[in-house]
Amino acid sequence: MPVTLVSPYFIDRVSHFREDSAWIQTQLSNATTRLIVTYQSSVLCLNSDATNPCFLSPDSVSADLEISVFIGQVDGITYFALPIRTEEVAQGFSQTYQATFQKNHRDAPVMQSEYRDLVSLACFSDYWHSRHQHCGACGSATRIDSGGHRCICTSESCARQYFPSMDPAVIVLIESEDRCLLGRQKNWRAGMHSTLAGFVEPGENAEDAVAREVYEEAGIQVEGIRYHSSQSWLFPNSLMLGFTAKATTSELNIDTNELETADWFTREQINANPQMLPSQRSISYALIQDWLDG
Repeated sequence: MPVTLVSPYFIDRVSHFREDSAWIQTQLSNATTRLIVTYQSSVLCLNSDATNPCFLSPDSVSADLEISVFIGQVDGITYFALPIRTEEVAQGFSQTYQATFQKNHRDAPVMQSEYRDLVSLACFSDYWHSRHQHCGACGSATRIDSGGHRCICTSESCARQYFPSMDPAVIVLIESEDRCLLGRQKNWRAGMHSTLAGFVEPGENAEDAVAREVYEEAGIQVEGIRYHSSQSWLFPNSLMLGFTAKATTSELNIDTNELETADWFTREQINANPQMLPSQRSISYALIQDWLDG
C-alpha cells in the first residue's frame, strides 16, 4: 500500500468568508477563537514544551488584531495567525506567556498533526506578509485584505493586488538495478539521506525539472519519469511534487555545491539502517518507503 501523506485533521478553509469583513471581525471577538502568534517565521511555544504552540484567545491579547491572518477552522474552532513585527512586542509575548518563539521547521515533524498543519500555515503567512509590506511596483505601503489572503497597494493610482503563492519544486526516487539513489546535504543530521530535489525553473515542466536536477546534482540520466504524490512544504513556501524515475546511467558525478555525498543503496542496506531516513511525515520518506515495499 502506498504511504499516505494526507493529514487526518481537516482544516476547513471556509474561503467564502474571507471577503466578509463582518464575519472576520465577529470571529476575532469570539471567545473560542484561537490565535497563533508568529515572529520572523517562528511560532510562540511554551517554554516547558517547544512542540506545544501557544493558542491564545483574542481577549487575552493586546496586540493589533487587524493584522491577523485567517487560517481556517478545525472542529468548529476558528484559527488566526498573528504576525509580530517588532522585537519589543515579541519579547512582551514571551514574558507574558512564559514562552519562546521556535522555528517551525525544527519541531514540525514531532508535533501532533493538527498542530503541525495550523502552525505551518501561520508561519507561511508570516513569511509572505513580511515580504509584501510594500508594493513591488510603486513602493507604497500595502494593506491586508481578504482575511490576510491578499495585500493591496494603498496608492490609489496603483492599487496593485498581491496574493500568496508557492514555488513548485520536484523530488524524485531514482531506481537502478534494485538500488535507489540517495544523497545528503552537510547541514542535515548525521547519517541522514534523502531523495534528490530542486526547484522548477521558469519555462520548465515538472518532468523536465526532474531530469535536469538529477543530472546537475548527481550526473545521472533518467527515463520513465512518473508522478507519485505531492506535499506542501511551507518551510518557507514550496509545493513538493514527488516523482519516481529509472536511471539509464549509474556512474555518479556529484555536485558538491548541492550535495555532500550521494550513493546507490539496496533495500537491505536501508532496512538495516532506518535511522538514515528522513522524517516519516515527509514526501521523501513516502517515496523511499514505497520503493522499499516493492
